[in-house]
Amino acid sequence: MERRPLVIDEEAALDHIQSGMTIALGGFITAQHPMALIRGLVRRGVKDLTVIGSVSSALDVDLLVGCGCVRRLVTAYVGAEAAAPLGPFCKRAAEEASIDIWECDEIIVGAMLHATAQGLPFFPVRGGLGTDLPVLNPDLKEFRDPVRGEPMLAVPAMHIDVALTHASYADPYGNIQYEGNAFADELISKAADLTITSVEKTVSPEHIRRDPFKTRYKAHAVVRAPFGAHPYSCHGFYVEDDQHLGEYAAAAFLATKGDGAGWTAFRKRYLDEPGDHLAYLECIGLRRLLSLHEF
Repeated sequence: MERRPLVIDEEAALDHIQSGMTIALGGFITAQHPMALIRGLVRRGVKDLTVIGSVSSALDVDLLVGCGCVRRLVTAYVGAEAAAPLGPFCKRAAEEASIDIWECDEIIVGAMLHATAQGLPFFPVRGGLGTDLPVLNPDLKEFRDPVRGEPMLAVPAMHIDVALTHASYADPYGNIQYEGNAFADELISKAADLTITSVEKTVSPEHIRRDPFKTRYKAHAVVRAPFGAHPYSCHGFYVEDDQHLGEYAAAAFLATKGDGAGWTAFRKRYLDEPGDHLAYLECIGLRRLLSLHEF
């Protein structure tokens, strides 16, 4: 049977995501979030998403919340370290209860993904015992281990329609490789019905076969997106853009305090006016992008 190339453009990839779906996002805090695809969701005005952030999320999730795309949020943390200890829009949404937040910690997020990936109804953990997490989140069930009689927490599986990840390389047939850490992307991919991965470079199958142990998973669709994680880093390619993260955090913080002028300008410049990822990169500028080169 002849293999079919899986490289598609940005718009064809986004066609797979509809309002009301559950999506999971790859990356970790300031690294390797699928920002080109996330900005595309904002441009399309997708609504009522259940968003499963990476084990510790970044302002990718905050952006989706601030743009009104999220109905339910599953993540242990949203922020950008020094740029924003907490995501401003997520903080306001939590305080105002304007979105449903599935309370959890990093261990619980990982357990939920393991249960989903393995087709199990739940995954047992000790993390969360003795805390208020089972009180705040009734989906978490305390039980006695039937073998040792020890207290455990049952973390339920959660259906995931689409996983969005960003990686270093892919061949035309969806074999995905990373330079450096892949974080929880492999687990997220296994847990989802469909995985869409943006990559810095598409390469030949021969390139992938040079080091097959670097292949982490097989995506269902691949999108060419150089600098596709910007303003976050991509290991081996570029570091995070602290200036842009600071610009976002300042505008978002003021918007949550009633001064929306800066956020309106930020959104117009970086989200609404660029029609695709390449237009966004033109807006950021070649000089800025090349200044982030890691080597």
